[in-house]
Amino acid sequence: MNEIDTSTFKVLYIEDEDLAREKFGKFLNRRFGEVVLCANGVEGFMKFQEYFTKDSKFDLIISDINMPKMDGLEVLDGIRQYDTEVPVILITARSESEQMLKAINLHVESYILKPIDFDVVNMTLDKVSKDIYYKKMFEKQNQEMETYLEIIDQEALVSKTDSKGKITFVNDGFCEVSGYTREELIGNAHNIVRHPDIPKNFFEEMWETIKNGNVWNGIHKNLAKDGTTYFVNSKIFPIFELDKTTIKEYMAVRFLVTNLEEQKRESHKNFLSQLTNLKKLINSLTKEKETLQKTVRDLEFRISGFDEKYRVSEAKRKELHSQLEAYEKNKLEYNKMDLMTKKDKTKQFEEIYKSYNQLKGKLNRAEKEIKEKDKLYQSKVEQIDDLLSKEIKLTKRISDLKDLVTNLQKENTQVIKNKKILPF
Repeated sequence: MNEIDTSTFKVLYIEDEDLAREKFGKFLNRRFGEVVLCANGVEGFMKFQEYFTKDSKFDLIISDINMPKMDGLEVLDGIRQYDTEVPVILITARSESEQMLKAINLHVESYILKPIDFDVVNMTLDKVSKDIYYKKMFEKQNQEMETYLEIIDQEALVSKTDSKGKITFVNDGFCEVSGYTREELIGNAHNIVRHPDIPKNFFEEMWETIKNGNVWNGIHKNLAKDGTTYFVNSKIFPIFELDKTTIKEYMAVRFLVTNLEEQKRESHKNFLSQLTNLKKLINSLTKEKETLQKTVRDLEFRISGFDEKYRVSEAKRKELHSQLEAYEKNKLEYNKMDLMTKKDKTKQFEEIYKSYNQLKGKLNRAEKEIKEKDKLYQSKVEQIDDLLSKEIKLTKRISDLKDLVTNLQKENTQVIKNKKILPF
């Protein structure tokens, strides 16, 4: 009996003979988790009542038949007033038909004859323990199933149809959400809540799936009795006959996802709006970039003109310097004695001096103009550097926005592929 866990079993053993009770009690303690020993029928029945009222029932009761105060059959008769299912094994030293018949009527699980043969006892306890174990497992599964069904009934919209698609059962949630009464729903097909936006081939595909014995799952919208729309995530599966091939009926479990679907659709609208705005922004930035590039080209053209003027001014400046040097080399400033020896020496001197001053004035103006041109040139160079910096930043921003748009479009495409949404 290795596959059966009896460590949680509670056993009540009633025996009036001290030696037999002690010996068999030790044997039972090796097999079961809790063993309660009682010396007579009255004590045993009171112990049964105590555990029963505490909702801690015994899993097995083993009792001798022949005992003072209250024999085993009387104990069993009293137990059956409370519990008709707890298995009972009776121990007896003799076999009497009257006792046997009464024990059968009281649903005795088995007999153990004295003197006790422990091999026989082991076989008997193995069989009874298996029955107890599987019964406990069945009860546990039933409790879990009832819990699951209760949760589903509270949270889901449940319906059943026969093999032809006529509704045979709906829960309260289905009635509440659809707005129809049970009387209005049972006997009708599910198209009573079908939304007109759902194409016919959608339901043809669904019926093809479940008729082939497969589970169908999907999100779609229904139409309530008052005309409002609600979205459900449905799972529809066939229920088979015992042959596991013939479909008996279909069961559908639906969960409301109206808010979720509306949020998804709103999110999709926001995404498209953001995508449109981003495209507009990219177009605007592209135009701004083109304007900046044109401005840069114009400035570069003007600077090239400034460069030409600068080269001309620089050439004039060098020419004036050369003329001055020539005047100096030719000793334009003659001494008074040499000038006095020539005709109109004074007038010649004044003319030469006047020419000299005019030449110096031109040189000063040329140098001033060169400085202003150089200052303007530096300003334009700085302006171009600033514009080029802006163009680099703008180009990077446009690239980032394009990447963002590409990612958003990929994400949207992936969402549409992964999501089975009906056409509306």
